[in-house]
Amino acid sequence: MKKKNRPIRLILTTALTLILAVGFSSMSASSAHAKKFRFTMQNMFSLNHPISVAVNEMVKDLKKESNGRINIQVLPSGALVKGPSIFESVGMGSIDMGTTCSCYHSGILPVAATSFALPGDPRGVQEIINFIQKDEVMTFLRDAYKSKGVFFGAPLVMDGYTIVSKKPINKWEDLKKMKVRASGSIAKTLKKMGIPTVFIPFSEIYVALSRGTIDAEISGNHAESFLAKTYEVAKYQTTPEISGAQNCEIIMNQERWNELPDDLKAMFEKALKDCSAKVAQLFEAENKAVKGKMEAKGTQFIALPRGVMDRWTQTAVKMWSEEFTKDPLSSQYIELVKKDLKSLGYNL
Repeated sequence: MKKKNRPIRLILTTALTLILAVGFSSMSASSAHAKKFRFTMQNMFSLNHPISVAVNEMVKDLKKESNGRINIQVLPSGALVKGPSIFESVGMGSIDMGTTCSCYHSGILPVAATSFALPGDPRGVQEIINFIQKDEVMTFLRDAYKSKGVFFGAPLVMDGYTIVSKKPINKWEDLKKMKVRASGSIAKTLKKMGIPTVFIPFSEIYVALSRGTIDAEISGNHAESFLAKTYEVAKYQTTPEISGAQNCEIIMNQERWNELPDDLKAMFEKALKDCSAKVAQLFEAENKAVKGKMEAKGTQFIALPRGVMDRWTQTAVKMWSEEFTKDPLSSQYIELVKKDLKSLGYNL
């Protein structure tokens, strides 16, 4: 009698096990779908900076679109770490996310500095955004950043550098008579043209100009000059920009990014892309507005002649091959840039 009941009990036990397994599996999937992700982001820009405005909008939209599953706390500049330390902190996982500029982590990842603001790059902001967002380029950058534990989220592209000076600049020789503050590849290009430069921290530029410690500075675009108020102590600014753009970025700890399910990754990717577009839009409007405000305060915008800009571009492009090919990843990046320039019809 007992032997006859065993198959029935076995069947019932197996069925119950399957029901429980399916139930737990369903609960697990449902739980994963409902899981909330909280991130801390260290912002390096001032509260009124266009990038801060765009990032805060992205955070708000992501929370709404994800029904609260993605919640990002944006910390004001310097709250946990300063700009130059954000990349390393994100890579180590000390903070989850950050906004930073790639020139800050040249010592950790040289290609980041190479991609920041190529001197002489003739492309404009939108062309550079389109370039970075190409699958080939985005994959290249994400692979490079991943080697340092960082997920490259999105480029935050703003207008390139202008030269702010206390005396008018109409040719490069004018700069040889001045004490010029510059850094990175811009300083290297000037050096190749026989123009010596000095380095002064960004926060000290205004005082250095007002005291005459320097006569000219190259650290940002027209909107940034307005925000830093350097136009108050140096009333001349050059056009066009001497670098196509400045490439700042949103980054995230790679492991934290990997935690996200595919649906939230897709949502996040779209939000990052929209944030890039918003930054460009805000800067375009800001530059137009601040130019008028600075002109009203006595600022003069000097258009550098075509021949002057051609010399700058030729010197800079030659330097790309001489300087950046020393680093293998930077060399690959330069080849991607040249490929894009050729596709756009630029003849350098």
